[in-house]
Amino acid sequence: MLAQLRKRLYEISQDRSVRDALFVFLLTRALIFFILICAGQLTVTRYPDIKAYDAFISFERPQIARKLRETIWHADVAHYIGLSRAGYLHAPFDVTNPRSQQFAFFPLHPLLLWLLGHVTEDVIIWGAALCNLFFLLALVFLHKLTLAFGYDASVARRAVFYLAAFPASYFFSIPMTESLFVVLTVASFYAARREQWWTAGVIGLLASATRVTGVILLPALLVLSWQMYRSLPIRKIVGLVLIPFGLFAYMFYSWWLSGDALAFKHAEVAWGREPSIFFLSALLKWIIDPRVFAQPWNVQLFSGASALLCFICIYVLARRREWALALYTLLSLVAPLSSGVLQSLGRYTMGFFPVFIALAIAAKSEHCDQTIRFVFVFLLGIMTALYAAAYTNALA
Repeated sequence: MLAQLRKRLYEISQDRSVRDALFVFLLTRALIFFILICAGQLTVTRYPDIKAYDAFISFERPQIARKLRETIWHADVAHYIGLSRAGYLHAPFDVTNPRSQQFAFFPLHPLLLWLLGHVTEDVIIWGAALCNLFFLLALVFLHKLTLAFGYDASVARRAVFYLAAFPASYFFSIPMTESLFVVLTVASFYAARREQWWTAGVIGLLASATRVTGVILLPALLVLSWQMYRSLPIRKIVGLVLIPFGLFAYMFYSWWLSGDALAFKHAEVAWGREPSIFFLSALLKWIIDPRVFAQPWNVQLFSGASALLCFICIYVLARRREWALALYTLLSLVAPLSSGVLQSLGRYTMGFFPVFIALAIAAKSEHCDQTIRFVFVFLLGIMTALYAAAYTNALA
């Protein structure tokens, strides 16, 4: 048994996707956690008379883990941790009630944190560790998926680096849904590409229990099956019908608790998101008047640029006739844009994994590739520092 385990671990260590993904993972997470830890050890002294500051970073002070926990505990992290401890409110839905507003957060991630809480009391740190594990797996699957679509290893390497170094990728390392959602969606696509349709359906079900946009896997994978077989072989792909049942289960649970099966949708109003008749209205408004660089909880320049990047990548994928990837990206983008605001769009873009495949395809020249890497890493450092300092712009 031990010999077989060693052999299996050796095979995994020699896997090209694992090695490439692990290198990028360690490189980018080291940068992120270095900034987060330094922020926790930072002491600032102000001199009002000369309008100056002194800043000290010292690792002589103990409790690095406690400081890191405080640094991570921002914004939606508190909601997910709270749900893992207290659950959803069992009372009629009331959009003015902060507990009812938590129905906007889907249940799979809080459920995992709840299970983790039965193993350790430090759910924040270990929840972050779990999310980092999910993200490493997501990078491995993204590398393998890129190869499965027929692209070479250089494209796969660029794709995983661009995802890992995306300016908001610090969200992959904290206890939120980003890493869980991206590993599930990439793995579902990968299973479908390998004609493991039941596996793709089960993983897709988990994705739709993580975020409502997980159901977008269904039309995208139907298009993928059409591309692969030039038909829709029902007997082969019947497993895909499982995908929306994660959403259906949450709707039933919401109805049982609050009397409102669409509580997750109605709760969005409390977060400033209301359906827009024209899904491009918020983006066009920013393009026409881009003078406001950032607002509380919203770096508009980053969000708007992310949306434009998505449209460019959709075009790249369509030109390559990667219709399934293009459709998945388009529908995933339309969903947040239809809320009438650009808020958090930069963070959501990280979940649109085909964007990074398209970007890797387009960045053939060394100059283009190096430029993207520099811009992403530079902005990642700035955004992580802002997150560590609890600026709302970096928390959205």
